[in-house]
Amino acid sequence: MSTAGFSLIETLLSLALMGLLMGVALPSFEITWLQSRRQDAHNSLLQLHLKQLQYRGLHAQYASSLADLGWPSSSSAMGHYVLSLDQVSAQTYALHAHVTGLQSRDMACSTMSLQVTENARVQKTSSSDHSASPDQNEPGHCWPW
Repeated sequence: MSTAGFSLIETLLSLALMGLLMGVALPSFEITWLQSRRQDAHNSLLQLHLKQLQYRGLHAQYASSLADLGWPSSSSAMGHYVLSLDQVSAQTYALHAHVTGLQSRDMACSTMSLQVTENARVQKTSSSDHSASPDQNEPGHCWPW
């Protein structure tokens, strides 16, 4: 006589194994999501950089606000970052993307910046939260290129 199905012990062992695998996989899955959401900041900062170049072609200096560039709000395209613009002059400006919402768990790259210096040099920098490791606080660590 054969019985179909799992015994109680087999079911409990299967659940324990699935729980162990999930415990190992979920943290690395979350890190991957955080890193992929950084692309939202990259794209938004680069779009704003292009808009600044277009604006500067028509005006005596760079735009001093996101509204002047036609950016609808202070959040990034997908809403994972809050954008700001400062240090604006005829030759320079700085764009910053600060984490918000679920992305605030990304302590390694809490702020990403794109700066144009007086000699028209574009610098991509990033800074980490104080709790992240100090070796990740080097310029451009969070930029893939």
